[in-house]
Amino acid sequence: MADETRKIIRFYGYRHPLSNFYQSNFRIGSFIYPTVEHFYQSQKSISHHEKLEIIMADTPKKAKDMGKHVKLKEDWESKRLLYMWKGLGAKFTQNEYLKKYLLDTGDAELIEDNIYDPFWGRGKNHDGKNMMGRMLMELRKELKGAEEQNASQRGTR
Repeated sequence: MADETRKIIRFYGYRHPLSNFYQSNFRIGSFIYPTVEHFYQSQKSISHHEKLEIIMADTPKKAKDMGKHVKLKEDWESKRLLYMWKGLGAKFTQNEYLKKYLLDTGDAELIEDNIYDPFWGRGKNHDGKNMMGRMLMELRKELKGAEEQNASQRGTR
């Protein structure tokens, strides 16, 4: 009989390395972002001034709160997953220890344990979309594939 249990890793909050609130400086373009939350929220605004204020927010929570009050880009809803993907990619490729952390989760199911957000997290009834967990699992798969390809290329030299 096969073991059908799958390891589950739940994450939430600024102390967990998989969280968007976790301090993890990375560069995109000419800006250095302290967290993925700062990057993601700053991308909502059409105003350069608002973007800068969000990037410089003292905490990721403050950046998130500020992002709720900006004038949204017209195409925000259709592109928000792309912005999140870009931020996550930068965080986990520019911080080697975070890349290792994500890869070390193996094939565990990653769940953002956020009861207040049924889109990015699990939601209060545990029936949320868990888009953050799903995106991290996809990124982990891509990073693992790239690592394996690099290892095989090193072996053929």
